[in-house]
Amino acid sequence: MRGAVLLLPLVAAVLLHAAAAAGGGNGSCERRCGSMELPYPFGFSGGCTIQLVCDVGVDDVRAAWLGGAPELGLLVRNVTPRALILNLQPDCSRLFNASVAALFSDSYAPAWGNTLVVSSCSSSEAALIKNCSSEPPDRYMKRSTSHCSANESIRCILPRTPSNTSGHHFLNRSEVLRSNCTGLVSAVSYSDAQGPSLLLGALELDWWVPGRCRCDARANCTQFPATKTRPEAFQCECPEGLQGDGFVDGTGCWEVPTLLLACSSKLHWIQG
Repeated sequence: MRGAVLLLPLVAAVLLHAAAAAGGGNGSCERRCGSMELPYPFGFSGGCTIQLVCDVGVDDVRAAWLGGAPELGLLVRNVTPRALILNLQPDCSRLFNASVAALFSDSYAPAWGNTLVVSSCSSSEAALIKNCSSEPPDRYMKRSTSHCSANESIRCILPRTPSNTSGHHFLNRSEVLRSNCTGLVSAVSYSDAQGPSLLLGALELDWWVPGRCRCDARANCTQFPATKTRPEAFQCECPEGLQGDGFVDGTGCWEVPTLLLACSSKLHWIQG
């Protein structure tokens, strides 16, 4: 019994850090959408650094959407320490200009490894719009269920490979808009997180926090220019051996007590 009592302060420390993550530091951001909970800096209210839309679907199923119009279908599939992964089901009726406006903000933008699948483009910029030769969209979409007519022209906006692939690189919003397309049908995202792969029907957005570094004293801060309107942005990362998101307004960086790790497997034995 005494072992269990000694273990309680250590468990409490872990729970306090989890509570800090839910509250996001200042408590002014609503991070819950039903049973769904997002980490800092994401949330569903005006006090959140990156605000998403909480949507209640059929049978009270909750979903997080990007942009103010769920009908655009910019469904958030996953949130990682570096990216927002969107699920873009093929849809020729998804308005192009409204979608592009939602994909670019002061806190996120499409990473340069994305290929945009578009429809009905009238741009003369041949260098920007190509046939989708590497991954033809008909391989993973049915025109009949994607609001795409049989003769609708579906093309791809291919990313320009940066001269230096290290650091942060994004699609150019002005170039994308100059394609003068009607629909954002879908996307193909290149990922090397677990080896080189193509994610069909997915779009990856790099995210950041605007301003100068506000990271935990033990965290590593990466400062970089994000957009013309936000020339300063940063990301935080805890070094190996520490837990947390690294942000001062998030959970910061903290150590999991060694005793807790050693005793977790023996907890049932101690209580018994």
